[in-house]
Amino acid sequence: MPPLSCLLLLGAVAAMPAVHAATVIRWVDNNGHVHYSDSAPRDAKDSAVELEVDPNHNVYAAPPTPRFTPTPPPKKVIRLDSGPTQQETAQAANCAKAQEQFAHLRSRMRAGYRASQYNQLMERERSLQRKIEKYCH
Repeated sequence: MPPLSCLLLLGAVAAMPAVHAATVIRWVDNNGHVHYSDSAPRDAKDSAVELEVDPNHNVYAAPPTPRFTPTPPPKKVIRLDSGPTQQETAQAANCAKAQEQFAHLRSRMRAGYRASQYNQLMERERSLQRKIEKYCH
């Protein structure tokens, strides 16, 4: 008599559903429209093609979109008679600095962080978003 473990293994294998490729027929009707079904009509037998579909084929979802992507500041028209004011120059420098810090923070967050850092990083992200809105718009 075979050992009990062999019988259990045989039973487990027999109970598993058979996974095999499904057959799909691709055919073209008289109007030139392509159809997919498990069987083709009699008048479309000459254009019917059997396709094998792998049921284990993985389909990946699109990556999630970022919650906030800063937009570049609008280009300002500079008058020919004078250059940018000191305030405009300082604002442009603050905008560039905030955008650089934001980009660095996002790359750090993509690289990974500990769970204990989550609140601190999210607060820093919100702070930089406010700075970008203030200086870049």
